[in-house]
Amino acid sequence: MQNFTRLFVLILLCAITTSLDAQRRYLDPIFDEVEVSNITPVATNYTILPWLFAALAGQPGHTQRQPLVTQFYTPKGDTETNRPLVVYIHTGNFFPFPQNGSCGGTMRDSSNIEIATRLAKMGYVVAVVNYRQGWNPFDPQELVRRFFLINAAYRGAQDMKTYVRYFRRSVKDLGNPHGIDPDKITLWGQGTGGYLSLASAYLNQYSEILTTSDPDKFMLPTSATTKIPMVIEAYNGKLEANGPTTVVDAMYNAISKLPVGDTLCVSNHVNYADGSPISSNFALAVNAGGALGDSTWINAGEVPIISYHNPSDAFAPYNTDILNVPTAVGPQPVVEVSGSYDVQSIARRLGVNDIFNTIPVGADPYGDIKNIDGLNALCAFSNTPNNDTSAPWEWTDTTNVNLMAMNCNANGLIARTYIDTIVGYFAPRACVALGLNCDFKVSVDDLNDLDVKLVMAPNPASEAITFSTSFETPIQGFKVYNLSGTLLANTTNINSSKHTLQRGNMNNGVYIVQLQFEKGILTKRIIFN
Repeated sequence: MQNFTRLFVLILLCAITTSLDAQRRYLDPIFDEVEVSNITPVATNYTILPWLFAALAGQPGHTQRQPLVTQFYTPKGDTETNRPLVVYIHTGNFFPFPQNGSCGGTMRDSSNIEIATRLAKMGYVVAVVNYRQGWNPFDPQELVRRFFLINAAYRGAQDMKTYVRYFRRSVKDLGNPHGIDPDKITLWGQGTGGYLSLASAYLNQYSEILTTSDPDKFMLPTSATTKIPMVIEAYNGKLEANGPTTVVDAMYNAISKLPVGDTLCVSNHVNYADGSPISSNFALAVNAGGALGDSTWINAGEVPIISYHNPSDAFAPYNTDILNVPTAVGPQPVVEVSGSYDVQSIARRLGVNDIFNTIPVGADPYGDIKNIDGLNALCAFSNTPNNDTSAPWEWTDTTNVNLMAMNCNANGLIARTYIDTIVGYFAPRACVALGLNCDFKVSVDDLNDLDVKLVMAPNPASEAITFSTSFETPIQGFKVYNLSGTLLANTTNINSSKHTLQRGNMNNGVYIVQLQFEKGILTKRIIFN
């Protein structure tokens, strides 16, 4: 397993010649500014949260209609009107922040903003969305916790499919106000959102809930001899949330304690204006953390998936194991799920991710280092600064005393370093999976390490890195850029086979260096920590 110190070692960047000015849409940040919209409702559906909070307080309560909202990030000044869309799903443990016992859980979490902004600067439209929350993590019975959690996940998947239909309808019926291509939609889930992106990708039939690897997994005993499904379509609504309104009757009240007559699901964006049905299909899924409810849900021909995961995640397992949900009263074990490694292994076996094999040679610098065990879409972060952190790409507000008491990561610089890798790993895979017109061309002037017998050490470094080459290929010049493309140093007339780069006033983070030789350019990534 590669460790953290090797994340950026031996990464050869492609398509960078004498400067970083020749940036490429969907591969590089080509826009300087991003426009962020107001939070906009695009649908509604019923949440159990008001009832749940009332019940926990010993008071009567009811389900309530909740807006499903989105906040758009778009590249400022972009003239394209047929852009790929990323629907970004935040974390939160299916419970409101800060009662969820987590360091985040809102649409405005720092990592959401950072990733959405970076993708928009690369030419994407990003829609950060909410979803219906609500489960009972406080019940002492695991079966009851499981019942409420699987129902929460089911509602969340319904919401994601509702968003996809809205975006498809917005193009055909509403004049395409967001400037998107409805056939190039990515569902990207972070943490809890990862459960939803995975479920939305692979739970495509209600019957799959009833035919899992363990036949009792999502069944609720009602007596010593009888069991019923934890999710019942007649009450929870169709998986697509495109069917008739469903309400609680006496039978379901006896199971869930929800009040008789309360609504659980209504439909949104079912048909186009011409009466034809709207598809809930999307083209690509991403999970940063999270897990899949059951491995049997993945089938050949389904959506390709990109996964990011810390193998030591204490909550969402890396393989197949018990899910533990963080709550205000501590981690709550719930149910066996399949994490990123096992999801990716199945995806490889079924050919789901074969499209990623079409990335041109030399156009996948992060994948050259990060791919594990032949899995071409699994980016694992081992030996993170806090090895037990489930999300090293997240950070939080240092002024929030409660969050600091929970030992939340407050180092945005380190988190952004992980996001560098996340976005860099995503870019070429999205290009091929979405059929984008990405410029993968590698300059004929690009050199590799063997051409000049390059040795550089140490990397990562604390104060300085020395670059050595063969006597026959001396270094002519040396440039240093940050990841925004800003030139930080430009040294010419070196004419030596050894050059030492001093850290100077560079902060912790990743930088790009260009070594200039008589016959071309060699581009490397370095890290100071």
